[in-house]
Amino acid sequence: MIRQRLFRYAVYRNMFLSFVLLTAAMIALVTVVLFMMFSWSTAKEVGKISESMLKQNSAVSSVIRDQVYNVGNLLLSDKEIVGVLLDKESDPVRQYGVFGTLNRIQSTYPFIHSIGIYNGSNNTYLNTKGITKEQEKKLLEEINSKNTSYFHLFPRRISAANSSNQSEDVITFVLLPSYYSPVNSKGAIVINMSTSTIQKLIGGYQNEAADSLYVIDDSGTIITHSDRARFMEDVSQESYVQSILSSAAESGYFTRSIDGRKSVVTYVKSKEMNWTFISVSQYQNLLFNMQALRTAALVLALACFAVSIFLSVWLTHHAYNPIRHLLEKISAIPKMKGNRRQINEFAILVTTYTEMTERMRSMESEASVARQAHVLQLLTGGDETAFRRLAGDGRGPYFLAVALLLDTLDGSPGGENEEVQSYSCATVARAAQQMLEPEGASVAAVGEGIVAIILPIKQNRLPIGIVGMLEELQGEILRTLRVSVTVGIGTAAQTYDELRESFDYAQSCFRQRFFEGKGRLFHCDLVAATEKEGSDAQYPDKREKRIIEAIKLQQRDKLEKEIELWIKEIRNYTYHEVMFFINQFIGVLYKQLNVHTVKNRESAELFLDFTRRITRFQTLPETADALKELALRLCSLSEEAGVVRHAEVVDFIQMYVRKYYARPDMSLEQVAGEVKLSRSYVGKLFKAHCELSFNDYLNAVRLEKARELLASTEQSVQSISEQVGILNTTYFYTLFKKHYQISPAQFRSQHAMEKKQAQ
Repeated sequence: MIRQRLFRYAVYRNMFLSFVLLTAAMIALVTVVLFMMFSWSTAKEVGKISESMLKQNSAVSSVIRDQVYNVGNLLLSDKEIVGVLLDKESDPVRQYGVFGTLNRIQSTYPFIHSIGIYNGSNNTYLNTKGITKEQEKKLLEEINSKNTSYFHLFPRRISAANSSNQSEDVITFVLLPSYYSPVNSKGAIVINMSTSTIQKLIGGYQNEAADSLYVIDDSGTIITHSDRARFMEDVSQESYVQSILSSAAESGYFTRSIDGRKSVVTYVKSKEMNWTFISVSQYQNLLFNMQALRTAALVLALACFAVSIFLSVWLTHHAYNPIRHLLEKISAIPKMKGNRRQINEFAILVTTYTEMTERMRSMESEASVARQAHVLQLLTGGDETAFRRLAGDGRGPYFLAVALLLDTLDGSPGGENEEVQSYSCATVARAAQQMLEPEGASVAAVGEGIVAIILPIKQNRLPIGIVGMLEELQGEILRTLRVSVTVGIGTAAQTYDELRESFDYAQSCFRQRFFEGKGRLFHCDLVAATEKEGSDAQYPDKREKRIIEAIKLQQRDKLEKEIELWIKEIRNYTYHEVMFFINQFIGVLYKQLNVHTVKNRESAELFLDFTRRITRFQTLPETADALKELALRLCSLSEEAGVVRHAEVVDFIQMYVRKYYARPDMSLEQVAGEVKLSRSYVGKLFKAHCELSFNDYLNAVRLEKARELLASTEQSVQSISEQVGILNTTYFYTLFKKHYQISPAQFRSQHAMEKKQAQ
């Protein structure tokens, strides 16, 4: 039975493989973790054991040090030895006796390699191993140069007694009598300790797991090593040695990669001597049965894996499989015991589900089309029968009409392309139907970028949750379809006529979008209250005149500012009042700028294009931007066409002033009448071209003529003032002095003097 299930149904095969993989992963994880923990624990224990062993070695070194000091004190207390050390002349007999004494002492201490006595006064050197003075020349020279100091233990190589090619490794200790007594002597006692003996003594405490055991001094030089070839090697540059020497701890252990292999390094520092005992063990050699342990772990893992396979088969057999029971109901699968054909029930379920989905989608599409047709019939030309059928569903008794308007960038609902508009409306309608279907909503696209929604409600007022639900619908449509919609909410309706009126109210809410902006939600009661506030509409004609004047004078900065202020003044009125003001403003511009003339054909086309687009402006800011663009274009065209005209007007005014300056009644109003333009426009035009006002120019011309009369005639100042058109003599004096920084009388006197000097 179980074999039949595994071979026949894919769900059992997948389940079996999942069980096997899961158990295999768990077994591998547990085995690796346990092995790593055991390895770490073993390394820790080995490190502690090595640390304890090195501490014993450190104690041994202290004993050796004390023995060396005892030998030195014993030698210095012997009169014969001191005598040979201090004799001025060499005495062979005494030296022979001392030689025997040194041999007896050396035989007592097995770690002593040889003992030597150097007398610097008679330049003699005795050594129990027969090492000559020439072989110890380097040491003796160093003794002579440091006769007043004390030598510590230090490693060195010495030549064998009977061979100059062979050498022996020793640790030498030098005692200077001058350091211990007031006797001034150049002699020294040399005690050489055998490194092999010390290594054997220290190696007796060596852990079997240690690969190397050695001792270094505080400079990093090896004093003794399990590998004799590394005697006196400088290892101070090794990173692990630097870590040990710089550490303040007297003992410890750590792991470090040495020569590409992970190793455990243990160290102990001697307090009495500047020695550091170091043990290095390769990590892989810590477990002596590492290979056997790995084999055992592998065998255990395989055994666990075999058990897991058995358990996986058992669990798979006893697992409940609802998919198989469902499959047997929805598909005609042979149930004979002898049928071993493999079945992929997932593929069969997908195929069956796809077929059922297509059938349900077809039925749903037909139902959706029917609902849309019902909504269209209700809102665009139905009758009481259609409404009674809607009310008969029992979801009422009231209904709320909601309208969705697609916000577009070009101003036209749904875009200029009818196919795009239709597709967008249908997409939004489907999205709204899916979200609001649980509420019993009926949705349909009614054309021109508008989607209608009919919601059943229980009470004769707007439910609190409806606004939040519609805002959520707005956000979902914007997020998923990238389409912004404005929502208008009508009033509660209980009859067919009230429902039609509710939908009209909902669409009227879109007018408020003109002021508030796109993508908002409006309720008809709020819109009505806002429209009632806008009463006694007054057209801002003063602001309009300033705009026209700025266009004529090509004052672009002022023009944009004035249009913004004009928009700000009209935005507090109703939608219809604002549209009326905009149309009135366009008509005034058209008339004032003489656009209707044949010469201004291009300007007329600008107005025609604006009037075509005015119904597409969805918001007041869009309208304001279009008005600014129109005004700036008119300003540019006016500038191109009026440059010559303005120059002619200014030239005429200048000629007129120079001709009739003597007239006391000469004024800006009079000149404006001559050129048939307004006083303010002529004043600004003249100042823009001449960079000074009309009155300043008139006074400059009169003062120039008065200066000529003062220089060429003997007439009085009063007479000259009247001749140039200034009847007030005091005012003339003030103007003249302000303009020339000198009074008329002073000017006449100065001019007469200059003329006399010139003659």
